[in-house]
Amino acid sequence: MKRAMQLGAVLATLTAATAVSAAEHEILILPDAYFPSILYIDDGDTVKFTNLTGVEHNIVSKHASWAIGPIADQGTVTMVMEQGVQTTFYDADAVSEEDGSFLVEGNLSFGAAPLD
Repeated sequence: MKRAMQLGAVLATLTAATAVSAAEHEILILPDAYFPSILYIDDGDTVKFTNLTGVEHNIVSKHASWAIGPIADQGTVTMVMEQGVQTTFYDADAVSEEDGSFLVEGNLSFGAAPLD
């Protein structure tokens, strides 16, 4: 019985440690940029996209492997990011009339943030 209680306490501690290790981050959608333009994250972190542009926006990843939106003005959408997800994303509503390229780009990185 005592051993089962100890095992239960260890499992509870491990579960709590896992839940606590995931962080929340925010990316602001601005008229001509994302802030920050690159966000350093870990596997399982939550990223909240907040639209501050005055109009709806749609976010799409490179190669369209994921998309979110429409995000209303002052609205937010959250995603849990897992290792292997496409990390470059664009404003699907900001496209060049000349060549069809995306005008606003953001990036996620699972690498270590620079220390400068």
